[in-house]
Amino acid sequence: MSAIQKDYGPRGFQTLGSCFNDLAPQLLPDFLARFRPAFPVGYTSRETVYNYLQQPTTLPFSVPMYVFIDKKGMIRAQHMGSDEFFKDEEKSTRAMIESLLKEPVTKGGKKAPAPGH
Repeated sequence: MSAIQKDYGPRGFQTLGSCFNDLAPQLLPDFLARFRPAFPVGYTSRETVYNYLQQPTTLPFSVPMYVFIDKKGMIRAQHMGSDEFFKDEEKSTRAMIESLLKEPVTKGGKKAPAPGH
């Protein structure tokens, strides 16, 4: 994702990362030091992630989880690690980003709720 952020950042794309496992607060500093992502990474609770994605807590969940939010703050796509999307993750990610960057701001989708709501 760092390479993708570097490639698309100048065009208005922003990658954000969020860890949500139980030990995220303790593990995140080492992750950041080791991988030095070119985008902000934080942590939150699993419950907050489910609420943000408007998913029931009984939903089987696999990582990574990619959520694409358009220029108006609308969730346009969600992909979990078990999706076809990840068979060629970089190609799929770049295609989705290209598609969203080309769209006019008037496109709709499922409104991305404010984190924690």
